[in-house]
Amino acid sequence: MSSGIYAALSGAICKMQSVEIATNNLANANSNGYKRERLSFSSVLDDATQAQSSGGINYVYTGSSKTDFEQGIMAETKNDLDVGINGEGYFKIRSEGKIYYTRLGNFDRRGDGTLVTRTGDAVLSAEGKPIVLPEGPITIDEQGSILSAEGEVGRLSVFAPDENLLTKQGQCRMAYSGDEKTVMVSEGAQLMQGHQEQSNVQSMEETITMMTSMRAFESYQKAMKNYFTIDSKAAEIGSL
Repeated sequence: MSSGIYAALSGAICKMQSVEIATNNLANANSNGYKRERLSFSSVLDDATQAQSSGGINYVYTGSSKTDFEQGIMAETKNDLDVGINGEGYFKIRSEGKIYYTRLGNFDRRGDGTLVTRTGDAVLSAEGKPIVLPEGPITIDEQGSILSAEGEVGRLSVFAPDENLLTKQGQCRMAYSGDEKTVMVSEGAQLMQGHQEQSNVQSMEETITMMTSMRAFESYQKAMKNYFTIDSKAAEIGSL
């Protein structure tokens, strides 16, 4: 069998993976705080199965899937417990005893005043403790100071973990594989009360990626069929 069919097959597989990633991105285009995924492709030159005159053949494979951490557009919600991060950084939360990071700042207040995410995860301060809010309206300034009628009652901190060590865990939560003790408070980020960061997915771009990938997949399929036809014809000639 011609080795060219394997090159076409590897290309088809990668294009299907590209379609899957684009489809997932599109499905989360309206999910606040969602960060789109990107595929990186690599190629391998294989000389072992080729005649010296051919100089080898390239096989394509998916190197890795990476998260694009580019900031999304800020949308005004006018909800005092919605807080968007303008700039680099993440909120630190605790869920079932584990620490996660998130850009999704649609918070809520439990009956005991604890500041939590909509899924019930406790939002942590710079000291790693839950933030407890008093009753009544609050104001959160750009530096994270939480103000009530009594004055400053707490601080909402933004952290700066190494994004290369963050892994998606669902519900816009990120697990950190590095040393938590090395994660410092971000100094450049500004908090925007009454705002939510939207998904950074560009719907038109993802649609184009999906369509071009599907067309490329169809081309690879045709190439594989042609290789099968060539092989069958070569077998017929060889049997004469």
